[in-house]
Amino acid sequence: MKDVKRTEPRQINFRISEEEYNRLKQMADDTGLSLSGFVKRKALDIKTKNPKIAKKDAVEIASELRRIGVNLNQAARHLNHKEGGLYEATDSLVGVLEEVRAEVKKIWERLA
Repeated sequence: MKDVKRTEPRQINFRISEEEYNRLKQMADDTGLSLSGFVKRKALDIKTKNPKIAKKDAVEIASELRRIGVNLNQAARHLNHKEGGLYEATDSLVGVLEEVRAEVKKIWERLA
C-alpha cells in the first residue's frame, strides 16, 4: 500500500445510522460535494450552496437537449437535401419543428 500524503493530519471517526448516512449522502450529492467534504463543512459551520439544478435534473435536461439536437439535425438534413428554389415546408418537417419547440418549452418550464 502506498503512502498517501494528506494536508490535514487529524482524522475524526463517528458512527451514524443507515438513515442518517443516506440523508447526509443525499445532501452531499445535492451540493456536489463528497460526503466527507460536506460533513466537514457542516461541522465547521461553513455555508454550502445547493446548485440551481440538481445533478439528476441536469442529466435529464442534457438528455432532452440531446434529443432536440437530433431533431434539429434531421430538419437541417432535410432542408439541405432539397434541390434549388424556395423550400416548401412539409408536414414531416413541421412536425419535427413542433416537437423541438415542445421540448424546449419543457426545459424552460423545468428551469423556471
